Amino acid sequence: MKLLVFLTCLFACIFCSSVFSGDDAFYKAREKGWFWHESPPIEEEEPEVKSKVEITQEVIQVQGESEPEMIEINAEWLKDNIPILKMKAINNPSSENLGAFYSAQRIMIDMSSNFATKTTDYFRKEGNFLSEEHRRPTESFMLSNFKRQRQEQSKPVLAKIGMKGGLWFFYSSTCPYCKKQLPLMKILADYYEVNVLYVSLDGGVLPGIPEDNVVYDTTGQVALDFNIQVTPTTVLVSNDGQSFEMIAQGAASLDKIQTQLIANAHTMDWITDEEYQSAQHIRGSNALANGNVAVKASEIDNPTVLLNALKSKIDLSSSPVGTPFNRRTLQK
Repeated sequence: MKLLVFLTCLFACIFCSSVFSGDDAFYKAREKGWFWHESPPIEEEEPEVKSKVEITQEVIQVQGESEPEMIEINAEWLKDNIPILKMKAINNPSSENLGAFYSAQRIMIDMSSNFATKTTDYFRKEGNFLSEEHRRPTESFMLSNFKRQRQEQSKPVLAKIGMKGGLWFFYSSTCPYCKKQLPLMKILADYYEVNVLYVSLDGGVLPGIPEDNVVYDTTGQVALDFNIQVTPTTVLVSNDGQSFEMIAQGAASLDKIQTQLIANAHTMDWITDEEYQSAQHIRGSNALANGNVAVKASEIDNPTVLLNALKSKIDLSSSPVGTPFNRRTLQK
């Protein structure tokens, strides 16, 4: 019994000692009341940090949803895609494929028409100095006058050629084309003073040919030397017989014979550059007379730079539709 009382007193002393000597936080927090309860602190989650790539993709996605990409149907697009649309329509001529191709073609035609109209307006106004009219007239009343001038200017050039060589006209008496060619050869001889030698390949004579201007190739050696394959054939031969140039194989017009004759004589250095140019169908504008056109690399994208560079080089003094005007002479 005494032992039980002793153990009870010992336990009570130990309990009181632990309460009063331990942490008194419970009593210090008495202002909160006897029934207060604190929940454990909640850990805050750190916000998710997105990479620049993810942000950029989101921005592009938003922009794509709000502003769809548009493709301009311009000349470059039409150039690249009309052949594709055409092949699709040929391989599968459905209404959709035909409609796509002819729609693109319609746009291209309208753009071309607009370009042509604007070009006509440009040459009629500020771009007249670039017109082909200053090289060769295109209107009939000026073109006929230009042809007459060319014939007159060609006459002394052809006469000079006749002093250094002549035409050998190879023919056969049974050739119908030779008979049609003969009047033109007589014009060259009588009007332009070009020496013409008629070479008979079969021993016959065509009516109207001067007998003193005919030679007969009875052996065929001359025809072999000049590689004659058809009649008539016209060849330009120097007076010494050392050089020759083919003018025409078969019948040819007077204009074609004159043009080829002058071109070959120029190649053979029988006439000067000035004489050659005076007898041409097209006059030179001399845009490249002093070398190629050059502009600064930094200004090449400026459209007015090339225009001004060419304007300063073009010479219209030989224009077939106007008379050269010298302002300095007028000021004197």
